[in-house]
Amino acid sequence: MLRSLAALTFVLALVPACGPAKEPVTPEGGSDEAAADPAATEAKPAEGAAAAEAKPEGEAPAEAKAPERKPAEAKALSESESLAKEIVKGGGRRIGWSASKKLFMVPMEKRTEEAFSIEVHFVGDDGKVRDPMQICQLGECAEHFDEKLTELLPKLAQKVEEGEFVAIRSIGWPDNRDELDVSSLGMKLRLSKGKIEGVKEGQKPVVFPPVGRFEIWGLKAIYVVPDTKLLGVFAKPANPGFVQTFHVVKVP
Repeated sequence: MLRSLAALTFVLALVPACGPAKEPVTPEGGSDEAAADPAATEAKPAEGAAAAEAKPEGEAPAEAKAPERKPAEAKALSESESLAKEIVKGGGRRIGWSASKKLFMVPMEKRTEEAFSIEVHFVGDDGKVRDPMQICQLGECAEHFDEKLTELLPKLAQKVEEGEFVAIRSIGWPDNRDELDVSSLGMKLRLSKGKIEGVKEGQKPVVFPPVGRFEIWGLKAIYVVPDTKLLGVFAKPANPGFVQTFHVVKVP
């Protein structure tokens, strides 16, 4: 009897252990996955925070790069400024002529062994110089010629405009020659004993009378003035000083 009671007690003790297992308790407000993986409930770092690089303390912010400045474009010269500049710098390749004022506008250059100077002369049809303008003096032209010319260019251009000067191109006189065929005059010009003569085929030479003083020992260039009986002449000076001297002669 006692053995039967003990066996029954043992069997009853085993019955609860063989039943279904209890389901895991889910925390309130959580999910099954969170309960299964506690690590998933840990707070994640803010997005992008790990990639951000911390700047050293006290480092100054990079300065904004200033935009590059383009050099200012050179101002275009007017026609009067271009003519005035070419007369001064051209060495006689072109000169100016004013029909209304009967004036030539010519460059006059002096040279020594170490320096040079430049002036602009306004020469009348009577051969007289009026209102000369000095561009630069001996001793300053070598270093400040362009600067001085730029400073005086507006004044020169104003004279060009007021006198309605036009350009006359030079006809170069060849070195070591006494004659030159000038088609615009329809004759040859000859330098004979310090005088200019015009020579036409089958005719006697005629003298081109100078206006004013005419002491030369050679010709460098001539300028045929349109619609006049005048001729401009650059000559080799008889006396040292100017590189070339300007003269006016009449066309017979």
